[in-house]
Amino acid sequence: MPTIELRNINKEYSSVDDEQTLALKNINLQVSDGEFVCVLGPSGCGKSTLLEIVAGLLKQSSGEIILDGKVQFGTSRDIGVVFQDSALFPWRTIRRNIEFGLEIAGVPRPERRERAERTIDLVGLGGFADKYPHQLSGGMRQRAGLARTLVADPQVILMDEPFSAVDHLTRLTLQDEIIRIWQQEKKTVFFITHDVAEAVYLATRIVLLSPRPGRIHQIFEVPFERPRSRNDAEILNIVEKIYISINNPPADQTEYFI
Repeated sequence: MPTIELRNINKEYSSVDDEQTLALKNINLQVSDGEFVCVLGPSGCGKSTLLEIVAGLLKQSSGEIILDGKVQFGTSRDIGVVFQDSALFPWRTIRRNIEFGLEIAGVPRPERRERAERTIDLVGLGGFADKYPHQLSGGMRQRAGLARTLVADPQVILMDEPFSAVDHLTRLTLQDEIIRIWQQEKKTVFFITHDVAEAVYLATRIVLLSPRPGRIHQIFEVPFERPRSRNDAEILNIVEKIYISINNPPADQTEYFI
């Protein structure tokens, strides 16, 4: 059974003069339990819009989101979101930032502390729990943002270009970390990126969107065992295939990845 099913998702925006802009068109996709699916596409193609719809933060114009066989309306505790910006509260320590959602949910303090400590260790922030966000590097803040999502134990983790704001070397390290956590925790991951190499390194499957209106142009299977080498010939072959697809737009698409 698919963990998430998107059925005929369309999203239109209205301008001040009532003109309609189609952001997403006829998105149909199934994401099975335990998959790591990357959604790849150019800026403005609707990747983040799609993630917000799946998260229940934005309502689609038409279509349905199915979560474990049930139509989804609004947000769900089974779905956690990691955004581009870690958005930590600067006046709270890392531990108390991670505990925040549990605190709001009324989880008793001893349980909050135990779950937060486990998650801090999981994301590699041991020794930094009592620091404040401004005392941490960008990569560490992003780990804290991930921990804040993981501590609630969601079934599905949505990630919206979470490594885009860090330097290249930190990005590579965080890619390895998210794979380790995914394998250990056995979550379903729906990961938004515009980086082809990142998508191929991380994903079990890649969904390539066309420019606006975002449509599924092609889906690539990435069946290779882990750990993967970024310079492996099979990996580079998939990267090449994606770039070939990027340069061969749908017949009715006049502009593509510009």
